[in-house]
Amino acid sequence: MLFALIEFRKLEVDHDNGIDPEELAERFRPVVGSFDPTPFADEESQWNLSLEELEHGIW
Repeated sequence: MLFALIEFRKLEVDHDNGIDPEELAERFRPVVGSFDPTPFADEESQWNLSLEELEHGIW
């Protein structure tokens, strides 16, 4: 969980610096998923929902 949160924080910083949200999500999933697939195991997980919101420009 800590690893995923650290990577999520990096994602937030990059988002604030104007990096394309789709690129961020595409980068985040494999990095975290290779370490721990649990966050993305359920398609309705908060992790997946948050990345979808990121990709669609909701946040």
